[in-house]
Amino acid sequence: MVRVIGIKITDRIKETGLVQKALSDHRGVISTRLGFHELSNEVCSREGFMVIHLAGLTEECEELFVRLNGIEGIFVKEMAFSHGPSDAPAECDGVTLLGALVPRRDDLGLQVQALLTTYGCVIRTRLGVNEVYFGEPAGLIILELAGDRTQFASLEKALREIEDIAIGRICFPA
Repeated sequence: MVRVIGIKITDRIKETGLVQKALSDHRGVISTRLGFHELSNEVCSREGFMVIHLAGLTEECEELFVRLNGIEGIFVKEMAFSHGPSDAPAECDGVTLLGALVPRRDDLGLQVQALLTTYGCVIRTRLGVNEVYFGEPAGLIILELAGDRTQFASLEKALREIEDIAIGRICFPA
């Protein structure tokens, strides 16, 4: 089972120590970790986000999920992957994370890359990791989307139209 969780930290200065402690205590189930926050010459946001790719025993992953949910000031969501059209609403006024599980097939890599290039102006962050999906090698792509929200929905729809790709989404409202 592929497990990806997203974490929104409302105050990095205040809550990051507790989050870091939980992640350190459960480091054995964390395969990949990506953290980001808004940063420019004018702004250093106190709000932060993390994407955690879990790999380990289900019980241990669940322990981490429960522990993180117990920390005040953070929000934890799990990305559920599915094939075909989604019945989940695509509207989101906050941070949107989109995930794609891409089976290792010669014909899919170039097709997915071309699509991501087409929608490159709404992809702020891209993370790719190796994964095993239903016993077969796959690529896991996690995208942080920014900009034109109508393009978010178009990108997700186009990815869902590619046979055998499973898509997941996490939205953290503003």
